Amino acid sequence: MPKKISDFILSVHDASMHLSPMDFHRWTLKEIRRYIDFDFAIWGAGDGQSRQLSQATILDQTDTLFETWEAVKEEDPFANLVIGNTGKTWSIEQLPDFHESRAYHEHWGRYYARQMISTMEVDDRTGLHIFVTLAREQQESIFTPQHMQMKSLITQHLFLAARHNDMHSLRTHQAPAALVDRHGILHAALPNMTVLLADEWGGAATRRLPENVTYALWRRGHYQNGRHLALNAERVGQRLLIRAALVPTAVLSEREKEVAWIYAAGSSHKEVAKTLGISPTTVRTHLARVYQKLGISDKGSLAIWLKDHV
Repeated sequence: MPKKISDFILSVHDASMHLSPMDFHRWTLKEIRRYIDFDFAIWGAGDGQSRQLSQATILDQTDTLFETWEAVKEEDPFANLVIGNTGKTWSIEQLPDFHESRAYHEHWGRYYARQMISTMEVDDRTGLHIFVTLAREQQESIFTPQHMQMKSLITQHLFLAARHNDMHSLRTHQAPAALVDRHGILHAALPNMTVLLADEWGGAATRRLPENVTYALWRRGHYQNGRHLALNAERVGQRLLIRAALVPTAVLSEREKEVAWIYAAGSSHKEVAKTLGISPTTVRTHLARVYQKLGISDKGSLAIWLKDHV
């Protein structure tokens, strides 16, 4: 391995131990430019089959780059080549008619991506297609076979270092933690978080969160199931950092249980009061205390908690 490449790989792995994931992606793309010149670059991840992008770090180009790609993504010959042949570096020079394609005229050409090379791999843990693409504005500025060989070599290490970077960033938190995209896919998760998710929703949740949980985390920044698990979310670039906390199991008094069971079964405050021979005000007081103890706010959640715990 040439010394300059080995030095680059060492510096990337070192950076993965102290930079945040957002800073790491951007810093690494800038470092690549020291070895392969380009005008703009993309480091992204998504579902190769649906062409649905999960996240993308875009260097020296507009952040809305992929908005115009939506209309042509299914017939983009370069995307077809790269997605269909992962594990190698490809150039648009291998597609003689690329500059005549609709994808070029309606998308890539608008951003002056007249020369491109791209490398893609499939993450065997998440199933995501991860790629790094370099672009040049001058059509005559062709990426050489040496450039492609170098990019193939360094990109393998970039993807590995990025996984280490995600895990290292999670370990800085005291609580069980994970990084999740808008589709609920876990890009990285600490072992203790994986155990909690599997216990709550089964093994599938260690790869992708249930849809309602994902919605709540992105919409409200919080999810609690009314039983024993609470998730808090913080936006980190195009992903969420989610942290978990176990909610202590509440202890209800016998009277609180009586009130809760009758109310959860469908009775009104007055009906509960009549059944137990107490005032409606006392019923409301008991229910307010029960709701506070359980961290819930509606009759449906109360019924679920009673079914699971009493």
